[in-house]
Amino acid sequence: MKESDLKTTTWYNPDYRSWPSGIGFIHKPDGTEILISDSECGPKNMEEAKKEFNPEYLPSAVEHIPGEFWENREMFGNILKKHGVTHVLDYEYYTSPVTIEKYLNELVD
Repeated sequence: MKESDLKTTTWYNPDYRSWPSGIGFIHKPDGTEILISDSECGPKNMEEAKKEFNPEYLPSAVEHIPGEFWENREMFGNILKKHGVTHVLDYEYYTSPVTIEKYLNELVD
C-alpha cells in the first residue's frame, strides 16, 4: 500500500513530536481523528482535550490507556482493532505503510 492510498482506509500513526499530543492518532476515511493517550502523554478524555487543543486541532474522540503504553500494549492493539485500523504509518521504523498485523506482531517482540 502506498501512503496516498491511506485515505480509503482507517490507519494509525504514532506521534513522535518533541511535545506529542498523545501516543498517536487513528485516521478514518471520513476525516475524523481519534487520539490515543496514556498516563504519561495526552489528555484522558474529550473534556481535557478541549482544554489542551485549539478547536481546529481537536480530535473527534480520545481513547485513553491507563498506565504506561509499553505495559499495556495489548490494550493498545485492542483499541486499534476496535476502530478498524488496517495500516500503520510509522516512518521511525518503516519506509512505507505496514499492515496492522505486522505492526502489532513486531511491537510485541
